[in-house]
Amino acid sequence: MASIASGDVETSLGRPLTDAELGQVNQWIDDAELLIRIRLGDLSKLNQDALGFVVREAVLERLKNVDGLDEETESIDDYTHGWKRSGTKRVTIWPEWWLLLSPNGGRRAFSVMPS
Repeated sequence: MASIASGDVETSLGRPLTDAELGQVNQWIDDAELLIRIRLGDLSKLNQDALGFVVREAVLERLKNVDGLDEETESIDDYTHGWKRSGTKRVTIWPEWWLLLSPNGGRRAFSVMPS
């Protein structure tokens, strides 16, 4: 079961999704959950509020920047205008979001490993 629905993305986006966007958003929800599952295991053991937030934000970020454009370039003399590609045309879970998904928020005084 998905941690969020496409309707959650629509609410955060502030508008309805087009048919094309709906398909993309559903795929990106699956992609975000896959990335998290690969790194942290069973999603049901994570804080569900944090999981929903991270997945929603990752999908929104991808949706708002489908082309992977990162920064605008502009020159004044001999006018130039353009965008620099970041190369991240995929769902990304940022480091601060990984910390939200960690059971202790990423804080560790020490580690204990069972033998």
